[in-house]
Amino acid sequence: MDVLALDRRLTALAEGAPCALHYRIVLLDPTPAGHPALPAAGPAAPTTAPPAATAGAPAPAAGRTLSRGADVVVPSFSTRKVGVLCATLALVRAGRLAPDHRLTVTEELKEGVQAGILRSLSAGIELGLRDCLVQMMATSDNVCTRLVFEAIGSAVAPGADRAAAEAEALQYVNDYCAWAGMRATWHRETFPRTGDLAWSHPLDAVTVTTAADQAHLLTLLATGTTDPRAAARLQLAPEDCRAAIGLMRGIATPRLGAATERIAFAEKNGRGLRSLSQVGIALDGRGAARAAVAAYAETVPTRLPDGVPGRNAVFDVFAELGLAVQEAVEPRHRA
Repeated sequence: MDVLALDRRLTALAEGAPCALHYRIVLLDPTPAGHPALPAAGPAAPTTAPPAATAGAPAPAAGRTLSRGADVVVPSFSTRKVGVLCATLALVRAGRLAPDHRLTVTEELKEGVQAGILRSLSAGIELGLRDCLVQMMATSDNVCTRLVFEAIGSAVAPGADRAAAEAEALQYVNDYCAWAGMRATWHRETFPRTGDLAWSHPLDAVTVTTAADQAHLLTLLATGTTDPRAAARLQLAPEDCRAAIGLMRGIATPRLGAATERIAFAEKNGRGLRSLSQVGIALDGRGAARAAVAAYAETVPTRLPDGVPGRNAVFDVFAELGLAVQEAVEPRHRA
């Protein structure tokens, strides 16, 4: 693996981007992990508890790390959903939630939602928790995300009214991120009301994170597929980590993996008015995790001087980033 070549390529990519590009890439040692596909029955039932996590225990050893502005606090938008997914699976693992927990779409839940398909469908549709998690990750459906928070609230604040349960659900997710070692991530809402924001909105109007936090979470998730100690840091078991990665592989709009051929990405996107982001785990042909990637493009211009939409240029940057990781972990020509 030519890490220096990767570093040079990433630096050139960031310096040529039409906006600020913050990233952290953690290169992982290959493991004999199998294909981390989502089990047909959905998130695993809590048959056995994972080993207890030790407070302050170091994260599992990973390979080399490449960063640029990784500690800069940025809007997370939908990349926050990886943490929400893990927090939910932790409640399932603990026996406090069931994968088939039933949830109902209401007109109130659709209000202000701009992402996903359920906002366009009739109220009264009933879904299981697993289906909500699938849509939250695959299409970034924010009605389903609100339903996931509703399910969390029912577990952490049983009997509370909707507003109180939502507040407790948000606090639980924030606590979960802190427990996992994400020191600069704050969830402020169950979904971002992007339509109410201006391009120059302040950071304290939205959920925020850092590339370092998200790469840390992804490293634990990737390592946890085969290492129970890493999974325990997330209050999960290895099968839960594999299920989470399976859900991330179902994304409808891949960006890091848009052009890769020799590797795949289990990923999640984030989209704001001036922000675009992509986080993911690079998987080789055997399904083994080879890298954790978190990239955040901030102050994305609406248009470039030549008239090209800024978003389109950033999507190209994310695709090039994925290709750079591919060349590092699975080079076309081996010595």
